[in-house]
Parts: sequence; C-alpha cells; structure tokens
Amino acid sequence: MIYLNYAALSPTRIEAEREVLQTLEAFKQFLYSDAGIQWYLTKSTEYRHGVAQLLHVENPATIAFVPNASTAHHFVLSSLEWQPNDVVLTSTHENPSIMRELRRLHSKGVQVHTIALTNPMEFTANVERAITTHHVKALVLSHVSHVDGRILPVKEISAVAKARHLPLIIDGAQAVGHIVVDLGQFNGAVYFFTGHKWCEGPLGTGAVVVTDEFLKLNPIFSKIAKESGKLPATLFEIGTHNIGLIAGLAKACALKHQEGLHSTELEEFRRVAKDRLGRCAGIQFVEWQGLHAPGILTIQGAPGIDHVKLAKDLADKWNIIVKVFTEYPEREAPAIRLSWSATAPKQEVQEALGTISDCFGRS
Repeated sequence: MIYLNYAALSPTRIEAEREVLQTLEAFKQFLYSDAGIQWYLTKSTEYRHGVAQLLHVENPATIAFVPNASTAHHFVLSSLEWQPNDVVLTSTHENPSIMRELRRLHSKGVQVHTIALTNPMEFTANVERAITTHHVKALVLSHVSHVDGRILPVKEISAVAKARHLPLIIDGAQAVGHIVVDLGQFNGAVYFFTGHKWCEGPLGTGAVVVTDEFLKLNPIFSKIAKESGKLPATLFEIGTHNIGLIAGLAKACALKHQEGLHSTELEEFRRVAKDRLGRCAGIQFVEWQGLHAPGILTIQGAPGIDHVKLAKDLADKWNIIVKVFTEYPEREAPAIRLSWSATAPKQEVQEALGTISDCFGRS
C-alpha cells in the first residue's frame, strides 16, 4: 500500500506504542490505591510538561487531555453561555465534525457565519468586518486547513479577537506536529489538537490548551475560581483517562520536539509532487496566495471528472490511498488531497504520483 493520507491518520510511532504498554504495566502495580492515585497525578503532570514543550506553552497546567479534537471542541462550546442571536464566526474549511457541533447551536438561536478563505489579508479583513456587523460571541477557526493545508493567519485574527474581547477557539489538528506551533505568539483563548495525525501518537488522544480568560466566561468555572483561587484546565478532563494513551501522546510530542518537524523533507515532497502532477493538463492545484503546510497538496481534475470513482480506482487497482472531497468546500470541491510523511519511501511516492497523473489524464 502507498499511503498518502497522513492528514487523516498517521501510523503510531513504535516508541509511543511502547510507552503506552510500559505505562499501563507500571500502573497495574498501583491501580486506584492511594499510591496509584498519586502516581497517576504525578505522571499526568509530567506528560503535560511534555506536550507544553512542543506547543511552547509556558504553563502546563493550562493543558487538559481529551480523547480527540472533536471532544475538545464539544467541551469548549458547551462551556459558553449562548443566547439567541449570538453569532459564531468560522471559515469554509472547517472539519465536518466541527461544523456539526456548530450547527447544533442553531437550537439555541445561534447563527453560524462562514467566511471564505480567499487570501490571508482579505480573510482577516472580512473577519474584522463581520465582527462589526454581527453580534459575534466567538470565533472558531482551524490553524491549518484539512482541505488543502493552507495556513490561516491565526496570529492576526487573534489580535483582532483580543481587541474585541472575543474568544478565539483554534482547531490545531492539522498543525501540531506538522508546522511550528508557538502558542506564546498569539492570544487564542483555546487551542486543541488530536494526537493521531501529524504527532504520530496513539488513537484516542488529544489535548486542549485553555486560558483563564476563557474559563471565566463560564459562571460555574468562575465560581470554582473564587472558591479555590485557580482555574485548572483539568476542568475539561471528564472522568478517568487512559494514562497509557496519555503517556503515548506525550512521548510522540517529545519526539517531535527533539527531532524537529522535518519540514524541509515534507516541503521537498510537495515540490516534487507539484512538479510531477503539474505536467498533466487535467490537473490543477487547490491553494491560495498564502502559506501552506508542507505535508499536504490538493488537486482537482477538469469539470466532469468523477473524483470519487478516481479515488476508489486508485485504492482498488493500485493500492494508493488518498482523501477525496465531494461537496465542500463549495469553491474547492470536488478534489483529492494527498498528504505524506517525511519517512515515506521516495520511490513509492514517485510511482504513485505517476499513476495519479495518468488517471487524471485518462479521465
């Protein structure tokens, strides 16, 4: 199999898998005895520090562990007090699971206003304009588009949100482990990500970074703050978590921090892919006049090409796995997304690119 869908799911690093098993084996010696609870809490604190290093988070206590990005998003949205006529600003490139959560707010009279990702400057200007013309309660944006890897101007948007005292909720699922994420560089109220994509961590892992300012928007959390004098992010950790999986996530993040993100190798793959696929008259690239994450390239065929059938043929006939978008985003679909790892065999990728080009040319 030639796997070109790392943006959906990356294989878990063997070091992270070992960390999961070793941690669970160690926990068996304690379980939920008093000593076990203390061991669990100590290890959890240690793992928060591991994640904090990768994200350049100054205070690890602002990090909570969650099973995935969608769960984090659900918890975050649920913690806000919504009123009829409130508006959420978002983009046309948000993940379907995120959009489903946003649409559930319709029952509370909340409106979702989507803004097209035209180019970074225009997008930022349109966000500012929407804030002045709508009763905006929060902004929900991806850091990196899962559709085609375009990097949203979150630093600029965070400045706009801060000036208006609006919470900015950022989905970092396609960013963490893929591009440099320095949460000290912008003022997002919430940042969340999943471990099983670019971090190469285990399934069922993720984390959310929550500021005190955001937690204080919830009356229950504010009451806790008054009583205890602090607002730990662990308020988002519902129930008992699998400490082994958390250990695996922390290990994967630590490896990314130590070894680097291999951006040069990923970018070279992208350059080679654009060069090879660009020779086919039936292919055009889905991108914008702004920054793109290096591990993703999205392509479209000529009008009339059945992208779903083409992706199925790639899988069934040539064992090449890609991601297909059918109906959204409206301006960029249908399209096929390719995403790769820096460790992917170059010869296999070259062969896959040739096959993909030939398929588009024949369609």
